[in-house]
Amino acid sequence: MHVLLVDDDHLKIEQLKLFLIDQGIDENDILIATDAADASRKLNKNKIDLMLIDVLLPARNGAKPQADSSINLLRQIVEDEILPTPTHILGVTASEETRNEVDNQFKELVTNVLHVSADQDNWKVILQQYVQRLLRTENENTSFIYDVVVLNALRKPELEAVYNSWPLELSDEKLIGSNINCKTGYLKLSSDKTLKIACAHLNQMGPIAATHSTEVILKHFKPRVILMTGICGGFSDAVSVGDVVIAEKSWDWQSGKWIDDWSLQAASDPKEASNELVSLAKTIDVDIELFYQQYTGYRPANYPKLITAPMVSGSSVVASADIQKVFRSQHRKMAAIDMECYGLYYSCANHHGQPTKMICIKSVSDLADREKDDNYQTYCSFISARVALRLIEKYFKLI
Repeated sequence: MHVLLVDDDHLKIEQLKLFLIDQGIDENDILIATDAADASRKLNKNKIDLMLIDVLLPARNGAKPQADSSINLLRQIVEDEILPTPTHILGVTASEETRNEVDNQFKELVTNVLHVSADQDNWKVILQQYVQRLLRTENENTSFIYDVVVLNALRKPELEAVYNSWPLELSDEKLIGSNINCKTGYLKLSSDKTLKIACAHLNQMGPIAATHSTEVILKHFKPRVILMTGICGGFSDAVSVGDVVIAEKSWDWQSGKWIDDWSLQAASDPKEASNELVSLAKTIDVDIELFYQQYTGYRPANYPKLITAPMVSGSSVVASADIQKVFRSQHRKMAAIDMECYGLYYSCANHHGQPTKMICIKSVSDLADREKDDNYQTYCSFISARVALRLIEKYFKLI
């Protein structure tokens, strides 16, 4: 939790600072700005939960304190949205007379105006309420509830493969939000460790549904790890059908500008999987042949390879060599394409709260440059689920 004190009165700053420390705020999390320009710099560099701003403030170092400087700074935050917005903004003044005479414009831009002086206690009661509320929220955001969440695009065969191949004890299925079906329960690992787990699937495919659903899941379950298994398309010069791709990074291959000659000027915004999970996943190559042998249904003739590479996402299925030319140049090691991976990574990267580790592990069920073949989807769902389970075993053994 970060607090920004914007004031040129050093005695008042020290008084507020000591009170905040007494309330449980770390001294290193209390930032101080003595003029509006300095406050702007600190707002741009830090996420501020609570800002306390003096009614009369210098515009810059050495300038005369005046109400216009404070009001202009607040307008840039609240109305113009030029500067990042703190969760709460409180006005402060050392003079009750000044507090009563505060311009209505200032009052409209802050939640409250506190009279901060040594002989007054009312400001302490009000400020304590805000601080304790923010601390409770921070504790909720930084406390994990679930160990693992598995999110799949498809109920069958992707999530079904998890149910059939993992040692799970799960509840009946229920609805989270408006479009996420899930079961909750426990995963019993071979190390005798039991993890709290949720297994969910989307009711709609695609990056938008994946982005929204991931955000709902992060808020609802607060997991240590979220992962996605299932099927993807692959590129024949990089993978074979049945190979398992660890998506080290992902982006929306369709993002950018289409120009007159129907070429795409890409504007990708890649998001990366958690490095620790990717590193551990690479060690599972010694187990992947065993997983292949365990599957007794229809499967590819070749043993699968474990490949770490980018997996791009898009809102449409690709089954054409021509369309591949549009985006294969975006990264020379691009190996696979799906419709959900980027949505998962994007939500995790931008989620406010305790960082959740994320990874997408999918098996190539078809090659994206030719006609689709659904024959290997069940096998691919199984083997990606088995690789993911082994990854969970390795990760939670370490922690």
